[in-house]
Amino acid sequence: MSDALPPETTIATWTIPRVSGDPLTIDSAVGEVITVVGANGAGKSALATYIAGQTPTGKLHRVLAQRKIWFAASGPNISASGREQMVNNLNYWNTAIDSRFLDHADGQRTDITLFDLLGKIAAEDQRIAELVLTERRTPEEIEAIIGTRLFDVLNSVLEKAGLVIRVKITDKQTFMAVHRELGNEYPIAQMSDGERSALLLAAEVLVAPDNCIILLDEPERHLHRSISAGLVEALIDSRTDCAFVVLTHDLDLALGLSARPGKVLAALGVNWSENTIAGWDINEFSTEADLTENARRAILGGRKRILFIEGTTDSLDYALYSLLFPAWTLSASGNCEWVIRSVEGIKKTQSHHWVDAAGIVDGDGRSQQERDALITKGIHPIKVSEVESLYYMPAVLTAVATKFTQLDGKDTEQRVCAAKAAGIAALASNQGLHRIAKKLATDEVSRKLVTAVPSEITDPKITFNLPSPYAEIRARLDELHAGDNYEELVRIASIRDSAFRDRVAAALGAQSKEQYQSVARRAIAESPALIAELRLEVADQLFDRSDH
Repeated sequence: MSDALPPETTIATWTIPRVSGDPLTIDSAVGEVITVVGANGAGKSALATYIAGQTPTGKLHRVLAQRKIWFAASGPNISASGREQMVNNLNYWNTAIDSRFLDHADGQRTDITLFDLLGKIAAEDQRIAELVLTERRTPEEIEAIIGTRLFDVLNSVLEKAGLVIRVKITDKQTFMAVHRELGNEYPIAQMSDGERSALLLAAEVLVAPDNCIILLDEPERHLHRSISAGLVEALIDSRTDCAFVVLTHDLDLALGLSARPGKVLAALGVNWSENTIAGWDINEFSTEADLTENARRAILGGRKRILFIEGTTDSLDYALYSLLFPAWTLSASGNCEWVIRSVEGIKKTQSHHWVDAAGIVDGDGRSQQERDALITKGIHPIKVSEVESLYYMPAVLTAVATKFTQLDGKDTEQRVCAAKAAGIAALASNQGLHRIAKKLATDEVSRKLVTAVPSEITDPKITFNLPSPYAEIRARLDELHAGDNYEELVRIASIRDSAFRDRVAAALGAQSKEQYQSVARRAIAESPALIAELRLEVADQLFDRSDH
């Protein structure tokens, strides 16, 4: 680019009004990317319009979110004079307040993009002809002056995005798509929606003026997720003379862009006063913070209260905690270690974000001292051994039995008694109490070994002397079993590794444990009292902080 600005040159500075009353000042510099992440309705397109209106004329190239991706012909349907007449209109429409949802030039933008692409290619060809015929330059000199040909850049970008097509120009000044593997050709008007969207987005960026700010509003729209991130990053690499502003709700794209020089902003919402914006709920996020990927995703997703839990979004944890803590945004983090790391990372980096975080992990037989240590870190061990146990607490058991009784008229109390007896028998069968005691003892010793490891090790041999808790745990289990103490057995036993759930579900009349658990969630959702009781089994302090 002949007029390229030096690196980090600021093209524009924007002062964004915020609902907090403290404006956010942002510089847009060459070689940097400002990434704005937010859900639909968070004010991203309104922010794009505001930025367009605050940028010097000629220094911003805007690609609208509601861009049209179809065209009737495979070449520009506009004349040079028509293109010239559109310049002022486009500058006005791109900054108009209704451009956040309306494109006044939707019938012309694709033609203009194709026209400008052809024009840039023709100008490049003309310059090469001058270098060859007039200045008698060698091929090496021409390559040094021109650099990579624009058309080669375009096809390289499409390839890096994972598309199997390249584009070529016919002698009639139209564009053809060529399948890289099969070799068949077809007019670009016949490309798929994703291919057309990728081509037009790439062309829009490549024909943008030198040293400008390229504003991409939801570039992932009309693109498959496997394509969008690679395409956008390849386009940014192709225009190192420009600054970029990317507004997106694609967290994968945002995470990739966050590794580049620039800033990441999370938009949570926008306040309007009639047709005027009063301010955005928007904050800057430091990408240097020591955070797990789950924590980064939650923060970039614009969440204010994040509850990290074990398991996946398909697990029993997620389904139950969604009912118990609706005021929190859940983030399934896999195992206990990752829950702890995510919460600790967020709490240690409060100055880099604006969210509140907590975690829930299984009880796993932890001592009160272990529980208290985790709670001080914002991690709440549930009061039962594992999340499955919550589904089979007596109050839930009774609620589910009542549901089945409403269908067949059988006695609810008898149903509950039979289910409890079946559960107790299942835990004790086939040396079940021995296995439960062995697991609880092993878990307890494992945790004690971790805490017993010295901070510095210099001796050639280290000896650990830990008493086995097995006998005490087994005696307690035998006592509970002899007393038919269903509730306490459910609290401390690992029921997921036994026939307990299947036997209890069958005794109640359920076809499977999955059906029982589904009915249990429905019963919980319909009972505020049951929700309150289970919340207290999960986390007293978390319940106190929840909106309810």
